[in-house]
Amino acid sequence: MVERFMEQQQAISAVLAEDRKSWHLMPRNSDISILETLLGVLSPLSDLTDALSGEKQTTISSVLPVLWKIYTSLSVIDTDRNLAKEMKEAIVADLKKRYESEPLQTVLNCATYLDPRFKNTFVLDTERVKRELLRQVQATGYPSARSVSGQQSSQENLENSDSLAEPDSKKKKHDLKDLLSSIKTQKKMRNTSETSHASSTARSATEQLENEFAFYEKCEEIEAHEDPLYWWKLKSTTFPMLAGFAKRFLCIAASSCSSERVFSTSGFICSPRRNRLTHEHINMLVFLAKNLPLVKNC
Repeated sequence: MVERFMEQQQAISAVLAEDRKSWHLMPRNSDISILETLLGVLSPLSDLTDALSGEKQTTISSVLPVLWKIYTSLSVIDTDRNLAKEMKEAIVADLKKRYESEPLQTVLNCATYLDPRFKNTFVLDTERVKRELLRQVQATGYPSARSVSGQQSSQENLENSDSLAEPDSKKKKHDLKDLLSSIKTQKKMRNTSETSHASSTARSATEQLENEFAFYEKCEEIEAHEDPLYWWKLKSTTFPMLAGFAKRFLCIAASSCSSERVFSTSGFICSPRRNRLTHEHINMLVFLAKNLPLVKNC
């Protein structure tokens, strides 16, 4: 709006000058100076906002690069007016208040580290990221690697869990005593197996993650326009644990624009002429409208 007003300043002044009653609305030199300062400070932010809003799938790994660009654009220089300096300092202080908290910085750094486009450029504390990922592996018991590429081990665990959870379907035991006896035996076997393998599993998971760190850091960054999710799809067998963490962190959206587009799509579908659609049908149609193009592009 400010930019448009500055472009049409002469035309607006000419229209106001024709009517004596509107002379008090005529912009003064001080007003024009303030608008020019405002435009100079906010123009870079407007470009970044348009870029983020126009992207359909903006991952949280884009936040640190965008913040770096904002801080660079809002750096105070000697030629800045006092108003411009105050505006820049106020905006930077507000952004730091929003994004400088320790938990949020941990998430942002982990997501940026797991983005092959920015892993070597925008992560300030790589060691903190490694410690956080190692802590999650030790705390959660190696869930991510098995969920990504350890399909064989996942299948074996699934079969074992099925065999422990259910009696043999061919035998069809209907006696409660026999069923409880079988369950008790299976529980003892599981406890023994978990006790014997817990320490070795945690140790091997930590060692594997550290090895993946070393190989991942040797990989070159990809171009900024490339798709990091597709890169991880190709490298999921090489970095199974990091690929699991990448799925966990890169699925976080950097803005609410994508969810707002979903609401807009549902509004287009549920029109007054289609007011008899059920909730189930609306959900299905919205899901297809958003995901069917992805399937066609595969």
